[in-house]
Amino acid sequence: MAERLWIYNEIPDRDVLRLSEEAQISTLLAKIFINRGINDKHYINRFLNPTSDGLHDPFLMKDMEKAVDRIIKAVSGNERILIYGDYDVDGVTSSSLLFNFLKNLNANVDYFVPDRINDGYGITLDTARKILDTGCTLTITVDCGISSIEEINFLNSRNIDVIITDHHECRDSLPDAYAVINPKRPDCPYPFKELAGVGITFKLVTAMCKKLELGRLFDEYLDLVTIGTIADVVPLVDENRIIVSNGLKELRNTSNIGLQELFKICNSKNEDITTWMVSFVIAPRINAAGRIGDAARAVKLFTTNDMSVAKEVASLLNNENKSRQDIESRIISEVIERIEADRELVNKKVMVLSGEDWHHGIIGIVASKITERYYKPCILLSSENGICKGSGRSIEGFNLFMALSHCEKLLDQYGGHEMAAGLTLKLENLETFDNMLNQYADKVMNEEDLIPRIKINARLLKNEINLKSIAELEMLAPFGAGNPSPVFMCRRLQIADMRTVGNDKHLKAVFGQNGWTVDAIGFNMGDLSELFSNEDIVDVVCTLERNTWNSVDRTQLNIKDLRLTDEILSEQKYYGSLEKCVGYYNEDVSNI
Repeated sequence: MAERLWIYNEIPDRDVLRLSEEAQISTLLAKIFINRGINDKHYINRFLNPTSDGLHDPFLMKDMEKAVDRIIKAVSGNERILIYGDYDVDGVTSSSLLFNFLKNLNANVDYFVPDRINDGYGITLDTARKILDTGCTLTITVDCGISSIEEINFLNSRNIDVIITDHHECRDSLPDAYAVINPKRPDCPYPFKELAGVGITFKLVTAMCKKLELGRLFDEYLDLVTIGTIADVVPLVDENRIIVSNGLKELRNTSNIGLQELFKICNSKNEDITTWMVSFVIAPRINAAGRIGDAARAVKLFTTNDMSVAKEVASLLNNENKSRQDIESRIISEVIERIEADRELVNKKVMVLSGEDWHHGIIGIVASKITERYYKPCILLSSENGICKGSGRSIEGFNLFMALSHCEKLLDQYGGHEMAAGLTLKLENLETFDNMLNQYADKVMNEEDLIPRIKINARLLKNEINLKSIAELEMLAPFGAGNPSPVFMCRRLQIADMRTVGNDKHLKAVFGQNGWTVDAIGFNMGDLSELFSNEDIVDVVCTLERNTWNSVDRTQLNIKDLRLTDEILSEQKYYGSLEKCVGYYNEDVSNI
């Protein structure tokens, strides 16, 4: 396990007590908020009570009024409307949401989801011609379109109005569309910039409900908005927090028969639907439709009223997810083997690899796992007929979108975010691109940037390791990007027992001293069992969680990292062995 930096700022007790009193929260929550840079009692109150009253007026978005009026005109005039989506979960839920809403208005509407392999991302000239074939007079993009300047001009020349709804980064010039709704456009005054694509679509639907005086009809679609928002890994703060917090309640009682059938397959034990379940159980099955097949099937799942169709598609997506896992494992093994055999590649700040038979729909996931393993930005490309298409994932402090912008002259297409992006380039430009990208990385990153960090939110005292604290921490949920589950540092815990479980893959421990004990689990940390012994005194970085077994709740630490306490290390160096200094810690440290 690679050495990681523990990032922690000690907080003065007076600041903790002051915020605790002002905001009427526990000192544990006060420590977490302060360490996250939050000390405003009004913000904290809104954060802990995420109600729909905190949602911003959708008409604050640039071009929203114009877009709403155009759609209403198209609906009332029975114009053919085409929703142009994307093949990931964000795009699928966006397409489904808007289609269901417009169908509810009796609109003449259809949807088109490009094929990941044959069509590529966003609108291309080829797919623009497919739009013409539908006979539509209005196209609404969801989760894409912000970089399709030439393609929008082509559609304009054919008298097709285009409304773009997108959340990706904008380039210097915007497409000349009828309306461009994207809070990241420089001239948009909308106060929250981090909505997912489905969040932008939700704001469009909300605006139409306001304009048409349909009350809170938009709440019916919060289940889909929540899935897309969580899956797209946008920060779960501000509006995203409100959407997900309220949307999880809708998900648990969804009336969408496609979601119901999907839950029957992937949640047969009827466990609580959380952000974790959406991220790691539900979303991968939706994504599988577009990764190794036709993503339009996922839209069909969420828009059908036919139970037999819903059952069939849900089963199909579940099977394709299993196939995706097999393909993913094969590519990961090949990529790791190539990296370990190439020291020059290992030493680069950004790892760029290509393969002829790598599945276009899978390499984004693999890039993410390679980045996690080596803590370096990674771009994986699948090459075919002289063209390389792929995806990249980044680490904190390296803006991948800006890095690709620096190499723009070598790329045929690119787009995305700071942490994830897609790109296309000619195989003949690959080596030059690799060199240019790494030259850029050498300028903007130093070696310390490549050391993984653990951000610690607070020191956890032993008298705070209990179910009461867990109940307080649950007030901070839903957890996710931008609002991770709080990470704590527990100092001077004595190992009472430590062993491996799960075929030696995981670490199971009990920390205890003077009658006080707590269980702990360290997933994928089995190798650490050889580095520690019973009675060692360690500092532990962990999350605090509830472990329920046979209807009994117990406190558990989920270990993220651990090391011998600094003082113990000093004693070892001085005496030469742990046995000579372990007695130094026999006093009662239960309140440390």
